[in-house]
Amino acid sequence: MRGKQAYINLEELKQLIDEWVLIEGDPPDRENLQDKLDILERALESLRIECRCIENQLPLEIFIQGRARKEQNTLSYCFPARHDSLGSGTPPIQLQPMLLLFLLIYHRRPYQIYDIISKFIEKIWDQLTFLDFKKTQTGVVRCFTHTRFAAHTLRDYGLLKFTTREAYKTWVLSLPGFLVASKVLEECGGMWGLPEVGKEEHFDLHRKILTAWTDLQTYDALVERLAYICEPNTQVFRTFEDVLRRAYGLLGDYWRVIQDGTKSIKERKQISMEHINQLEAMAEIEQFYSEFSKCVNVERLLRDL
Repeated sequence: MRGKQAYINLEELKQLIDEWVLIEGDPPDRENLQDKLDILERALESLRIECRCIENQLPLEIFIQGRARKEQNTLSYCFPARHDSLGSGTPPIQLQPMLLLFLLIYHRRPYQIYDIISKFIEKIWDQLTFLDFKKTQTGVVRCFTHTRFAAHTLRDYGLLKFTTREAYKTWVLSLPGFLVASKVLEECGGMWGLPEVGKEEHFDLHRKILTAWTDLQTYDALVERLAYICEPNTQVFRTFEDVLRRAYGLLGDYWRVIQDGTKSIKERKQISMEHINQLEAMAEIEQFYSEFSKCVNVERLLRDL
């Protein structure tokens, strides 16, 4: 996990829990520490209910700036003399590029949204901080909420599809989403690192998305970008050349809009979606998506990541 705090020696804490909790009749196929953590949490939960103190009143931000240590068989905690503002974890915009990559790699898996988020968090776990796992007032872990926010922005710009089939059930890449995900794959070096966020104050899309069209100044470059994630010698681009050439023109206009800093965020979303709606309305586009999906070299993508 990124940015670990020195507030507690985790090995000492494991020793304490091992001493405090004794299990009789261990459940099968489970790690012993996991069982002990579950039991201890349920015991504390029961006590909270009994004492009518359901909510934890100690903010995580303050807790991790204090100091906890093991003293014999006791957990000792010292509150910080002062505490700083630590922010709110990894911002949704920083999650956008790698979320697109995740959806590319697993695009054939019919995951529901919760499963997508959970599996995505597993992939980027080492890039997150303790604050990313803070529970919000609604009881949801912050990084789960931020992933939803990231996906909603991607969908508002048409990088994720939004039809009756996909709405509120799953997240599916659109053609520009595939193009960005292919570029992210090419640049990530086989790592699940989260790209840094620039200081583009008036944009709500990550700069890797905004600049993904830069080297696609010809139709052949677009085909090459898509072919990068496909099986060798695929015929799908020849079969659907007419629809892809029409899509290329719309996509050029689309990227000019989302890069236009003279327009407001609301205007960029509205106008960019007009281009996406035209693209999605083309007669053969759904057939292209279906055939293109079959050509994506998922095995290589999984191997590389």
